[in-house]
Amino acid sequence: MNQMPAPIDFAALLEMLGGDQQIVASVLSKFVGELTSDVAASEQASADSDAEVLRQIAHRIKGTSANMHAPMLSAAARELEQACTEANASLMTIKQQVMSDQARLVREAIEKWGAES
Repeated sequence: MNQMPAPIDFAALLEMLGGDQQIVASVLSKFVGELTSDVAASEQASADSDAEVLRQIAHRIKGTSANMHAPMLSAAARELEQACTEANASLMTIKQQVMSDQARLVREAIEKWGAES
């Protein structure tokens, strides 16, 4: 059975940031704040059918989530960015929801990690 990758690779993130859990916690806190804001903005852009704003948000989430070792979120944002580039309205709506769902999984994983650390 194929197992889905974790929403975020905390071990890789910890290694990238020199093993300092306080730094990781600080970076994750900022990331969650930006992600929450970006997802809300993407929901509004989707409701407004604003493909360019949605593409810009997806591009930003794609990059930051890749840097934060959140591969599934990065992939979902990449797919949304592509749908926006193609101006495929129905696909944009679907991909925006997928990205929002992945963002929720990442936020939940970060909350759980913070509670355990």
